[in-house]
Amino acid sequence: MSRFGWRHSAFAPVVATGVAVLSYAGGFVGALLESVGATTVPAAAELVVMLIIAVFVTTVLRIARTVPDIRRENAATARAARNVQAVKPGEGTLVARRLKLFKEAAEAGGDAEAVLSARSALDESGMANKHHLDHALIWALPVFGFIGTALTMATMVTAFGDALDARGDTGALMTALKQHVLPELASAFGVTLIALFLSVLAFGAMALAERAERACVAAADEVFLGYLARLPVRQAAPAQQQHGLSEELAQSRSVTEELIKGLDSLRTAVDRLAESGNRPQRYTLVREQ
Repeated sequence: MSRFGWRHSAFAPVVATGVAVLSYAGGFVGALLESVGATTVPAAAELVVMLIIAVFVTTVLRIARTVPDIRRENAATARAARNVQAVKPGEGTLVARRLKLFKEAAEAGGDAEAVLSARSALDESGMANKHHLDHALIWALPVFGFIGTALTMATMVTAFGDALDARGDTGALMTALKQHVLPELASAFGVTLIALFLSVLAFGAMALAERAERACVAAADEVFLGYLARLPVRQAAPAQQQHGLSEELAQSRSVTEELIKGLDSLRTAVDRLAESGNRPQRYTLVREQ
């Protein structure tokens, strides 16, 4: 694949611009406006519809780039579900990154479940940032439609003002309405209709792509949760050792407390003996009968 392939960041806008220009040159833009009820095709309306088509094609091509990645993630997850040893840690997939982190956590004695949860949260955040520009383009489609409507209506008002004569003839007014106002209104609202319809299509494609990507993350998490569940001995041994150590510490604490109590009793007895030895003795002489 050449450096400027279909996955290049500049590929989508370049192709979209070419499609929009060919649509205008081939008369597709004018036919599209007529299909939504426009009786005339103003130049402003055609230019805005060209811009709308370019943005729509750009968005669709950017979304289409995620399809090979989703297929690759699904294939890697399926391999991991059959045999986790078949996954290569350096291949860059979701399950590969989880396997690498799991091995590093196991070697360091860390909590593999906590590492898996953190990795899943990072993947979710990365997906939201990945499609930020795509969401902005989808949001811009109806905005461009409203801009086209405003430009067309501005042209309509200018033409209507030029058609009126200074005398204010009623017949001239009716003729100007039929020739310049009503046809231009149909063209103006046709631009908005095209933009809204294409934005719905783009939003649907975006929703399907994001749903598939989230399903890939959930499937990768499920594979490794099952893998952790099949290793109860390795996970339970440290807990048993910690429980036994806690019991030994409790026994040592109780023995130490009893020893301290015995020492306190012995010290009390020694203090009493010392006090009795220092106390003066009274002697009484009794004469024998």
